[in-house]
Amino acid sequence: MVAPDEKRRRTEQQKNGKTVERSRIYQPFRAIGYITTEIPVVIEHHGQDFFMTTSVGKSFQTYNLARMTLIYVSQPVEETITAMTAARKIIYIAFGSTIAGYKRGREIKRIGGEGKYTILQLMHLGGDFLAALCDDNVLRIWDFATEDYSEIEFGETFTATTMVHPSTYLNKILVGSTQGAMQIWNFRTSKMVYQFEPFSSAITCLVQSPVVDVVAIGLLDGSAILHNIRINEKIDSVRQDDRVTAISFRTDEEVMMATANMHGDVALWDLQERRLVHTMLHAHSSLISSVQFLAGQPVLLTSGADNAVKQWKFEKHNVEPHFLKGRSGHHAPPSKIRFYGDSGKHLLSSGRDQSLRSFSIVRDSQSVELSQGSVDKKAKQRKVTRGELMLPVITDFAASTTKGKEWDNIVTCHVSDSGARTWSYKNKAMGKHVLRSADQSALKVTNISACGNFAFIGCASGAIEMYNLQSGLKRKSYIGHKKAITGLASDNTNRFLISSSMDRTVRIWSFQKSEMLHTIELEAPVVAIQYHRENDLLAVVCDDLGIRVIDVDTLKIVREFWGHRNRITDFCFSPDGRWIISASLDNTIRTWDLPTSSMIDIFKTEDIVSSLSFSPTGDFLATTHVDNIGIFLWANRTQFTNVPLRSIADDEVAQVLSLPSLAEGDAYEEAPKSSEVLTTSEQLADALITMSMEPKAKWQNLLSLETIKKRNKPKEAPKPAEKAPFFLPTLAGAKAQFDLSQPKEEKDTKSRISHGTEMMDIETEFSQLLAAGNENDDYTAFVDYAKSLSPSALDVQIRTLPVNADLSAHQQFVSAILFMLRTRKNFEMAQAWLNVFLNIHGDLIIGNPLNDIHTTLKETLAVQNQEFGRLSEQIHYGLCMIDFARK
Repeated sequence: MVAPDEKRRRTEQQKNGKTVERSRIYQPFRAIGYITTEIPVVIEHHGQDFFMTTSVGKSFQTYNLARMTLIYVSQPVEETITAMTAARKIIYIAFGSTIAGYKRGREIKRIGGEGKYTILQLMHLGGDFLAALCDDNVLRIWDFATEDYSEIEFGETFTATTMVHPSTYLNKILVGSTQGAMQIWNFRTSKMVYQFEPFSSAITCLVQSPVVDVVAIGLLDGSAILHNIRINEKIDSVRQDDRVTAISFRTDEEVMMATANMHGDVALWDLQERRLVHTMLHAHSSLISSVQFLAGQPVLLTSGADNAVKQWKFEKHNVEPHFLKGRSGHHAPPSKIRFYGDSGKHLLSSGRDQSLRSFSIVRDSQSVELSQGSVDKKAKQRKVTRGELMLPVITDFAASTTKGKEWDNIVTCHVSDSGARTWSYKNKAMGKHVLRSADQSALKVTNISACGNFAFIGCASGAIEMYNLQSGLKRKSYIGHKKAITGLASDNTNRFLISSSMDRTVRIWSFQKSEMLHTIELEAPVVAIQYHRENDLLAVVCDDLGIRVIDVDTLKIVREFWGHRNRITDFCFSPDGRWIISASLDNTIRTWDLPTSSMIDIFKTEDIVSSLSFSPTGDFLATTHVDNIGIFLWANRTQFTNVPLRSIADDEVAQVLSLPSLAEGDAYEEAPKSSEVLTTSEQLADALITMSMEPKAKWQNLLSLETIKKRNKPKEAPKPAEKAPFFLPTLAGAKAQFDLSQPKEEKDTKSRISHGTEMMDIETEFSQLLAAGNENDDYTAFVDYAKSLSPSALDVQIRTLPVNADLSAHQQFVSAILFMLRTRKNFEMAQAWLNVFLNIHGDLIIGNPLNDIHTTLKETLAVQNQEFGRLSEQIHYGLCMIDFARK
């Protein structure tokens, strides 16, 4: 629901022409961390290879099970996928009332979509027929080729829940219901063939067994029944805890059945001995949506609602299977993310699922969960859940790559815990040290020094402790804050430590002596700080919703940013230190420009941002959102296109309708053009010196053109092509020749001498515009044309200026340079052009001392000295002011 005030504001924006549908700087790129959902996975085998397709919201992913590598991701559809099936290398998905077919991730056809029902289960019946069980208690049979379909409506006394196509039963479907009854229908004639007596509980799943006529029936009360549907006789039954969510049969030499429940347990039954072999307690953290034995292999695949897929291998007869391989992500929303290292390829993430994970944005198979020891083994021995033995939820963490190969380089703080844990990113496991607070108070924040040797922990009591990461021993204490520590930071050279607290102060400490050097008092309690080590700027977020930027050298507040209407959840610097990106509970992500002290971008998302981090390479902004288990990447458009950055107001907020999808590459598609037209004046004022908008390399390459040509010159002459063997035929006319013949008409009317004279009398556009500018005393058109030329082309034009007695062309070129200096436009380009001109034609000008060009050059020198003198004076004044402020 959209509030009336919000609707009114959007309407006013539309009337004023300020509606923006996308961010100016950030464009959705892709989402990472999604593996599967509650929708059962689909397994296909082509030859010796097995492929698994999982649903992830509005897209699906296909993996090669041999290596668990991601092959491709489909483009998102309009609604969430509710059912899947596969046949003949085609993946069929259902969303809403629509069924779509895909081949290698690309949609080939779509049917349905007209009704208001939702498809709950999809099943392939052979050929082009698909069966869809819908939430309106209707079974629809589709012919995918002709798009014809028929309907089977069940009465009020039969509410269908699941279905299966019995093996060898032509045109038959077996349907189960919440009433516990089953019915067999002929989908060709849409008639019911037989109805079975109801069971004691609702039917939750139906699976065809390897034996013809025998079907496995899973019930809500935890019973799994083997039933012969031909003679309507129960063969056997077993019982597990809670409802049966999935059933599978082993198809190799062993006779085994696996059943799963909603608590993440898998029960393994020996059907020959009729007994329970083993119970895989807490194989998943929550409901298991599918269990499937791979055809002819002793491998069991399980997937669940905990965003994980696992493979289990059976070594011997009736022996507990061991974990083989798997893929997983957060199964609870992540709370904090930070890029790891300077490459910008890895992200560290902690979440409410008590885990610390590393995600790769380049190769999905490199994403792992950092180990907390033999938690699974201990949980099985004690018969408790995995979460009961894991560390408490991580509230803050810090990482450094400096000493990552020598010792632990990650430190984490946990909820209501007085001990910080160390981790090794190299080993992808928890380290051996526990850094505890001296007063046993809970830890709030942590930080690692730039050298990677020391870790700092901030306590709820206001104390700060420093530990050595190699030995795990305490080194120093920093005492002075009266309330909980909210932020810690250290500089590049270990000169000082910066801390913030709820006592409304930011303190700077001597790193070595642990003495307090300075105290900065603020108007509100400090929530968090971010320190940019390269430019010595400290960004501080307070409870009054403001962002203050402090220059650590001068201890002064140099910038203040206001605009957020609710608590700021996270913020960060851009790699170059020019931007601050902040997120708030008001659902907005704002970008603040430090040099201009203004907001240059704002966009609103549907879900609140819980954490964000900017890539060290400046490519991506990573965000996590409330109630979302994935990590979302936004491409920085300024890296690959020209983005006009200007100060904007709050009412120009962009409404981002959806978060980035799983399909990679969306960011580089052409963005929708905004109706707003931005116009920039060529020169703000006549008295200002204006540089050109051309790339810097354009005029720099012109100055170094000779060096570039020498560097690119081939080291040896090209070798002639080898002669073809005599037995290979040659092509007639392969050698290029000039047609020197002349039409008869031209021979009769023109002589060779007159024709040659015409060819020599050619005036280029360069010289034409130069002469026209001299007549009008306005060289604007000439300058625009010369700016459009490449460095090589401009060099050729300057070298080939026509030479006559009065050097008129040279005189006009110098006048054009004088025109550029007097108008104070393209200042640096005028210097480069004049430099090249004098290097080429200097001897010719010196050899004609009485020519008027010398007078023009003297005027040019006078204007150059005057204008550059003004510029040099302002530059030196600014440098002196900066030097004075720093000292």
